[in-house]
Amino acid sequence: MHSHPRYSILERVPHDVLQHIALLSASPADLCRLLATSRVLYAGLNICTSPHLYAAIFRLTFDSSASASAPLTNSALAAELVQRCRALRRCRRLDLSVHGLRQDLWTLLWMVIETGPCVSLSEAGFSRFVVELARYYLRDDVWPWKELKNMVVWLLCLGLTRQDILSQTPEVRGTLLALLRPFVSADTSRVPVVTSPFPFPVFHAASSERSFSWPFSWSFVPADEEGEITRYNAHTRAPSLPPPTDAAIILTFALKEAVALQLPFHLPATRAIATAENRTGPTAEDYTAFQRTGTRLFADIRATAATNLNFLELDPWISHLLAAPGMHEPRLHCPVYPPGSLTGVWEGSLMISSCVSLANDMGSPEAPAAGPPDFLCRTPMQCKFSEYLCFSPCIPLPDGHTPVYANVEDSEAWGTFDATSGNFAYRKFTPGEEFQREFSRPALDHVLIGQTLHEHEDAWAPGGFNFAGRVKDDGLIAFTRRPKNDESEASETWLFEGHLRYGTALVGSFRSSSADDLCGIQGIFSLRKRE
Repeated sequence: MHSHPRYSILERVPHDVLQHIALLSASPADLCRLLATSRVLYAGLNICTSPHLYAAIFRLTFDSSASASAPLTNSALAAELVQRCRALRRCRRLDLSVHGLRQDLWTLLWMVIETGPCVSLSEAGFSRFVVELARYYLRDDVWPWKELKNMVVWLLCLGLTRQDILSQTPEVRGTLLALLRPFVSADTSRVPVVTSPFPFPVFHAASSERSFSWPFSWSFVPADEEGEITRYNAHTRAPSLPPPTDAAIILTFALKEAVALQLPFHLPATRAIATAENRTGPTAEDYTAFQRTGTRLFADIRATAATNLNFLELDPWISHLLAAPGMHEPRLHCPVYPPGSLTGVWEGSLMISSCVSLANDMGSPEAPAAGPPDFLCRTPMQCKFSEYLCFSPCIPLPDGHTPVYANVEDSEAWGTFDATSGNFAYRKFTPGEEFQREFSRPALDHVLIGQTLHEHEDAWAPGGFNFAGRVKDDGLIAFTRRPKNDESEASETWLFEGHLRYGTALVGSFRSSSADDLCGIQGIFSLRKRE
């Protein structure tokens, strides 16, 4: 008696119906099981013969609108689906092996920027994966692969939500703070990072899907592994990463802010009560307001702005990352921020590091071998900025000339001012279509003038401060702070330098004018625009 071959009932289903069934299965794991049913089904549903099916699954699973600046073919979306599934599998396995890690991290970085904290990343345990990645690869005794270390810092910065940080144990937060501290360095904070020109080590991961894949042996792979990466089926050179300093500063503040400030019990409840009792200084409501000025995290903003990507355009590096492959070569810096991006009230805090920290950063032989100490004294900071722009045919201020502090109180009168070498005309930015239409061309100079508000001065800064500075062509925002009531040459000036990250976080470092190579007031700051 001869046995007849057994066929799957799905082999008799019309091809279009079969593809619809495959689309409804959605999960890549379910689709793989369907492909394994028979050779006939595999021949009709594999990625080579049915790229439109996998492209449809990609559109249902991920948000491709962020990369829709150029048409993407079904084959490109299908290839990207496979690449993302591979990266998500690494997250689920907690696979820290170096083989294929560079490509997977770039894929995860694009996913975070395009889709934010999506369900796919959450289900794959992305936040746990990137924390474990940092705990291993940011250690001093690991191979010094700069691109990898910098990418890990940026993945932490862009991928973690406030809730992710709050859910961490104090021990994990302390470990991350210690690992991030070397990236906030006085002498390397603004040095661009390039990819390594030599081979790098690769680790062999454990084979079990459920086990923690911890690297345990060394070998080497060819240097061309650091060449092109794949995105949407296009081979391209990896974009240059910005220095990790700003990302490390954002994370440092976010980790510090996870511990609520202790409210002194003796403070008056409100400003009205403090005034009635003739008391100065902060009140309980001032502390509450200060707690609300925490550093804004990219993932939290991205989760609430899924249909509005305008805030991403304010960060030159991120806007170039979002461009479709092949559209243009990504650049690290943008010549200027859009007018109005810095106008308004900025609130946040600054933290000071000790003289020992500065000695470590400068590589002093007097610095202890234990490493730089922590940042301390989280103090409220505020500034109301106004922007002044110089357009052709007017002449901008000479390089190195800092705008004067005069007429800060009456900023409307600061349209023109006299300098030693002549008359320089600047136009104050005012929101509205008329300004945008009249001055749509690039500005020759971008000046900032600011001051603290009375509400901040009553609570935290008696006498207040004036600010003056400019936005550099490479995106660096540099400004000085001096007391309002002491404009003499002997008064101490603080110099602040930073960048506007993802349109909402103004972060950087500062130092006092009296600081020298071994000692002086220095630290980091983080500001967010008042909504």
